[in-house]
This record gives sequence, structure tokens and C-alpha cells, in this order.
Amino acid sequence: MNLQFTDEREFRGFIDELKRRLASREIRSLDRPNLRVSAVLIPLLLKDGEVHVLLTKRTSKVGTHKGDVSFPGGARDPEDPDLLHTAVRETAEEVGIAGRDIEYIGEFDHFMSIAGFHVSTFVGAIPHPYEYRVSDDEIEACIEVPLRLFRDRMYDEKREFEFEGEKFNIYYYHYNGYEIWGLTARILTDFGARVLCSAESRQEGPV
Repeated sequence: MNLQFTDEREFRGFIDELKRRLASREIRSLDRPNLRVSAVLIPLLLKDGEVHVLLTKRTSKVGTHKGDVSFPGGARDPEDPDLLHTAVRETAEEVGIAGRDIEYIGEFDHFMSIAGFHVSTFVGAIPHPYEYRVSDDEIEACIEVPLRLFRDRMYDEKREFEFEGEKFNIYYYHYNGYEIWGLTARILTDFGARVLCSAESRQEGPV
């Protein structure tokens, strides 16, 4: 998919095509009832004529993934009616993006975190510019990263990692002094391969 546009109309066409692609594919799910249920948002925005993804750098005060670059999101609360609500609620709490300002695009795949979470991923579009209001206890910085880095696999390093008998590729991307790796890099690399690439080159197996 093209990720560079001259105006909002072209970006609107990209969003519509992304909705179609996500709706037409089967979501990769997990059968791991022992994991804690959670959800994240993949927030997309048009900046300088190019699609970016909003990521956050976590503080050293959080319980898990201290100092890592991640998506807005977190564990499901008992009061959350569904996991999309979890992702939207956590986005509002962490970076101050109101639910009414998020255009829902679709659900992507499920992932397992080595911290013991079953992570559902949802894609949404947000306005740009936007006045983020971060939670100082949770978020150190907001980072707007070009999505093409992950579509084109412009990673700086790839390592093989074994977890619970399975082997995974761990990708390391660097952008503006930030290191993006682990599950965040995995989700975005998979998203690039499974959704953003053309039907001819799209990969539905392990990346």
C-alpha cells in the first residue's frame, strides 16, 4: 500500500482500503487461557504527507516493560465491555486521545507477550496535529514514526529468540534516538507484511 499522500482525500482512500483488508482477513487468534487479557491500539496519522504510527516511551515507574517503546494499551478491566474499549480507554488514559477522536479501522492479530499477556491489537486513525496529554507516571514521550519503516522492514538488527519451545524473530528498529524492539516491533513488522503489502507479496506465515 502507498503510504505517502498529497492531501486528506488520498489519506481517506488509504483508510478505506485498510478497513477492507482488515475486514477480509482471518484474525490470528491464541488459545492461551492462562495469559492475562490485554489490548493495544495501533494509532495511525497523516504527518508531512506520510502515514505515521504513534508510539510511546514508557517511564521507569510502570510495572512492566520499563523504558520500552510501545503502543498505547494495557490490561482489560472488569468494567470494560470488550477489548476494543480496553484499547481506547487505555489510549485516553496514557496519552489523552479522546475516544471520539479515534476512527476505528479494524482488528489485527493476537499476540503473546513474554510478560504473560494475551494482546489483542486494534487499528485506528487519529487527527494530526493533536495535543497529547500524557500520564506522567506511565509515559515519558510520544513518538510519531513513519509506518514505511515496518512495511519495508528497515530494521537495524534481527535476532532469533526461543520462548516456550517456539522460535521467533526479534527486530530492532532505531528512529530519532529511540529503539523499537520486542513485541511492538513484532506487531508492526507483521502488520506490514500481512496487511500493507500487496496481495501478491503478502505473507501469512511467520515473519
